Amino acid sequence: MKLLLPILLIICLITVCCTAENSSEINITPEDLLQENDLILSQDPGNITALQYRALIFFNDAKYPEAINVSEQCLAINESCAFAWRIIGSSWGFLHQPEKAREAFRNVVRLSPDDPAQYNIQGVALSRTDQYPEAIQSFQKAIDRTPGYAVAWNNMGVTYLAMNDTEKALDAFTKAISLQPDEPVYYSNKGYAYLKRNDLGGALAMGKTARQLDMTCVPAWFVSGDAQYLDRNWKEAFYSYDGGFNALQNSETWYFQGSEKTRITKGMEPVEAYFSAIASNIRFDTIWERTTVIQHKIQRYQNTLDLFDQIIAITPDYGNGWKRKEVAAVKIERFESAKDAGERALTFYPNDPEILSTYGYSLGKLGDFIAAMKYIDKAIELEPGYARAYLYKGLVNSFYGQRNDAITALQKGLEYDPHNGELFDALSDIQMKNGDTLGGIINKIRGIIGF
Repeated sequence: MKLLLPILLIICLITVCCTAENSSEINITPEDLLQENDLILSQDPGNITALQYRALIFFNDAKYPEAINVSEQCLAINESCAFAWRIIGSSWGFLHQPEKAREAFRNVVRLSPDDPAQYNIQGVALSRTDQYPEAIQSFQKAIDRTPGYAVAWNNMGVTYLAMNDTEKALDAFTKAISLQPDEPVYYSNKGYAYLKRNDLGGALAMGKTARQLDMTCVPAWFVSGDAQYLDRNWKEAFYSYDGGFNALQNSETWYFQGSEKTRITKGMEPVEAYFSAIASNIRFDTIWERTTVIQHKIQRYQNTLDLFDQIIAITPDYGNGWKRKEVAAVKIERFESAKDAGERALTFYPNDPEILSTYGYSLGKLGDFIAAMKYIDKAIELEPGYARAYLYKGLVNSFYGQRNDAITALQKGLEYDPHNGELFDALSDIQMKNGDTLGGIINKIRGIIGF
């Protein structure tokens, strides 16, 4: 199978490359991959590698009944096909049929009852379908057979964190680090556990250690960004998120595990990546469960297998990261960056008042008053009591000389948040410009005392 999979990928790529020589960007859909798969199966209907690939395409596209059906075809050819049972188990899990999922995973373990990796795989799939106690039991069985199994300890920690059992998660991550101290993602995960405990210093220390081991460790940047964001250190949070998104484009982790718009990697090694680890990155759930074979973007081609190293333009699906980067960028007046981050964030959260109003404010500062008002007004329509939207509306109106409208907006915001110092400060500045010195002084003082 290891030999056939790269050959299969090369066949698929030949078709892509022949049609893409004059294109700087190409989007491959699941339908495209299924057509290529149809061609291979038409020549050899019993090609179990092609059938596994087909099951994976369906699974990645969330077509779970179809994935189960094709996996059962694999089992008809080889009843010991563990990959097929994993697809079946995971599919039943996402279809909210936990009993059927557990039965499938039991078959995986039955094929190799003494292999700790199989229990780890079972635990990953159970954890991914929110069956946390069962997942912990599977990881424990893996560890019982191999106490030094660092990956299983890490996955157990991730699962405990999902269960909000922070102390057990920290213990598991500490054990994983003691067994494999050169693995940066274990430190990053421990950093997220510290965040759960509101230990910002501990989270920053873990992120720093992870980056010292590997500067391209994506979660190391994001755990630092989250800690700095919560500490209201906007500038450093902005740079950390920026570092994470830059590392995301260059890290082999993303070649091997995939992301929202990238599904192609070196030698098809990630075909079983979903099953081999949970989250060496706990904040990217949707990324880890899709394993690199559909909807990819390629900006530059080579005529050799080196083209895998040219895969760039990854679109990360860490929506909350873009949201926080947007806010941090506004805080340090990086409005172009805020606008870009806001656009990305809106693809994930199109009705989030904070993102909408912040995006509108950035547009206003960049010279587009009409678009700014459109997004800010939409935020207010969705959440009439959101005071920050009125702050941004006031600031944008003031920026364009609409001082009376600005005062109206700021006063409205203070009705909803009467202790907001930023609203008082903005109102004071406008009153001063309008010649209302006394009113400006009063509101400046109110901004200081927050009342």
